[in-house]
Amino acid sequence: MYKLYLILIAAFLLNSGMTSAQQQRPHIAFDKTVHDYGTINEQDGIAKYKFEFTNTGSTPLIINRVNPTCGCTSSEHTKKPINPGEKGFVSAEYNPKNRPGPFSKTIRVYSNSADNPNVVLRIKGKVTPKPRSIEDDYPRKLGAIRLNNTQFAFMNVTNREKKLKVLKIVNVSDKPVTLSMKRVPQYIDINFEPKTLKPDEKGQIKATFHGPKTNDLGYMRGRMSLIINGEQNPHHRIATTAIVKEDFSHLSDEELANAPHIQFEDTKFDFGTITEGAKITHEFKFTNTGKSDLVIKKVHATCGCTAVAPPKQAIKPGESSAIKAIFHSRGKRNRQHKSIRIYANDPENSITTLIIRGTVKKK
Repeated sequence: MYKLYLILIAAFLLNSGMTSAQQQRPHIAFDKTVHDYGTINEQDGIAKYKFEFTNTGSTPLIINRVNPTCGCTSSEHTKKPINPGEKGFVSAEYNPKNRPGPFSKTIRVYSNSADNPNVVLRIKGKVTPKPRSIEDDYPRKLGAIRLNNTQFAFMNVTNREKKLKVLKIVNVSDKPVTLSMKRVPQYIDINFEPKTLKPDEKGQIKATFHGPKTNDLGYMRGRMSLIINGEQNPHHRIATTAIVKEDFSHLSDEELANAPHIQFEDTKFDFGTITEGAKITHEFKFTNTGKSDLVIKKVHATCGCTAVAPPKQAIKPGESSAIKAIFHSRGKRNRQHKSIRIYANDPENSITTLIIRGTVKKK
């Protein structure tokens, strides 16, 4: 009986000690951990809210750090120690710009609170997009008109196809505007619909790419001049870009079976480490393993590298040749990666990319 009495006394003292220890620690208690903004307007700017809390413990509470998720910021929070019974806050901000629709973001609050040192706060709501303006739909301004873009990007096209691209335009002046175009590439046709725009009237500039009119392969870029009411301005430029590939879809099975084939011994060359100013030369050797003459139509190298086409443009079946690549390291440092594109009449490998790379150290 005496032993049982001692055990009960010890348990009571232990429990009292633990309770006392817990009471001697800070505790963070938020008024709420979720805030619903409801519906907010994009044009109204940043939405703000302060999550308030109380230190319900018996020693000072300290906010160690606050981590918001992407799209939400927490620019302010109580940084000084919060004494027992005092209040503090953690601010939450959400920027609705370019973020229409529902959202839900969290903020993690780390503190020295005894039982909940990591509290997750959440903000949510729905963003109503702002009404679109002329500037939104037509961001590019050239004199009296605005455009949705100043570039006709045809991307990948073949030398046998026809492709259409359209730019949207609007007259933002109080007078009629008549449009025309100069310096139009020979492979591009331009049409204005309408050619004369009334004030506030919308229209289109249509560009048609004609593959059969091109005499080049690879990346092609043109810069046209937009003429407004007969006046030419050097800043009123409309660009055209395209990556032109040769089209072999018209070839018969017999023609494909008897086509040329370019086979390189290697397509990559690493020159290791050189000193700035040195010049590296490498020959990329290849063989025509096909059944008809192989024609190298174009050799194009990136800046800092030059490439010399084979001495013979047409390589017979079974014959070998080489592309001579020269890398000039003057003015270049650190890791270098240059490419050379070979355009040939091989239906299976019409474009081959050769790589020359290495490291250039300071002289």
